[in-house]
Amino acid sequence: CLFEDVIGHLQDKGFLVIYTDGSAEILPKIGGIAGNGVYSEYGLSISAFLPTNQRQIVNTAELFAAIQALGSTDSAKVAICTDSSYVYGGAAGSARRWKVR
Repeated sequence: CLFEDVIGHLQDKGFLVIYTDGSAEILPKIGGIAGNGVYSEYGLSISAFLPTNQRQIVNTAELFAAIQALGSTDSAKVAICTDSSYVYGGAAGSARRWKVR
């Protein structure tokens, strides 16, 4: 698998590979809720809910997961694996602010 080859190559080069994901949902009578997860093969495992007193969307959860991942290590070589185009775009300098309607 190409993905596994890329991950193996990064690890061979000394990168700490961290996987992140975020999710959000709107519930009746509660509003938006969001949570995220952060995981690495070296014992890092974080799952958290974001505060419900603030407006939550999936981009918030995805970004918070990436921030948690970076804040959880002192390693200078970190590779974040995310399925979020918002996080990727932010890291690449091309993130756009989404208008909530």
